[in-house]
Amino acid sequence: MNGRALCGRAVSGLRSRVPGASVRHGIKTGLAALLSYLVTEWLHLDFGYWAPITAVIVMQTSVAESIEMSLYRTVGTMIGALMGVVSILVLPDTFEGNGAGLFITTGLCAFLTRWDARYRMAAITVTIVILASVGQPDRMHFGLFRVLEILVGVVCAVLVSLTLWPLRAGEALRADLARQLQAAAERVGVLVEAFLAEQQALPEDMFDGVAGTLKSNHDRLRKARRHESFLHRDDHEHLEALVMATDHAASHLQAMLHSLNGCRGEGYTIIMAKELRDLAAAASEGLRWLAAPDAATPPPALRGVIDAAEARLAALREDGATRRFYLGKLMQFYAFYHALRRLAEDVEAIVERRQACSMA
Repeated sequence: MNGRALCGRAVSGLRSRVPGASVRHGIKTGLAALLSYLVTEWLHLDFGYWAPITAVIVMQTSVAESIEMSLYRTVGTMIGALMGVVSILVLPDTFEGNGAGLFITTGLCAFLTRWDARYRMAAITVTIVILASVGQPDRMHFGLFRVLEILVGVVCAVLVSLTLWPLRAGEALRADLARQLQAAAERVGVLVEAFLAEQQALPEDMFDGVAGTLKSNHDRLRKARRHESFLHRDDHEHLEALVMATDHAASHLQAMLHSLNGCRGEGYTIIMAKELRDLAAAASEGLRWLAAPDAATPPPALRGVIDAAEARLAALREDGATRRFYLGKLMQFYAFYHALRRLAEDVEAIVERRQACSMA
């Protein structure tokens, strides 16, 4: 199976999972908007539409993302409301006064977003507070009621997110990491077989998009740690180990692909074919063991395979077997072998770390 086929199968599998999650997210978002609308009607808030708008913005696919967005919206709203109230109290309710207040507060918020993105939300809130209250008899109360409407939307969205089909970021991340590790395990064999087939080149775009996926893994791990720890007890150390395994696997596989395609010309039959296949099989087995949520089989014995490959290579060097390669091909072999061996060593270390965490 080539690199394009593996990538295509991963994309196909992702598409097959999308509809159910999308339907649930749509229902949750609709219910959050409806609930916030009903609450504002019950409270007789004149401009209650701000609550459903906020609920739609806050509602995210996972609990952690919804909580993060709610905090972003709430803190930004509070800051913007405070700035709006100060502007109302200090400046007159005239065209010039409101214009000056709008210029100063939104400009300050935009400047402060350099350090904290929540000031972007503050700029939106202060604009609502100042302009929506123009000409009103009690401007400050009018502006604060707009803040109340926004907070109603935030609360409704978080309640729906926590109670209806709650999707934890940690759970979703664990499932995605398992799929990524399984895909990495398959690609190890693809790369090794291509290298043994007299260094047959593979598509350069085989790992396109991997960098974005790795960044997303770290972002979701951060969100799970920060926003779900007080709600659910999850093994974040295990998640961190899986994120690390995915990072290392992607790095080493990319290095193997680069060395495979980096030297053109006549290919060579590799004497160490058995050792390379054994290393690939052991590394793949280790990646699959890490991907399994409750692995019943014992972890692979990676150290013996690594040592056997090193011993075989040392023996071949002593016999002068590497002399048949010209320098470019020799460097290609060592680069490929080194990346494969490092992959096996890193998998071994992470397997040992997971075992230690399980026994702790």
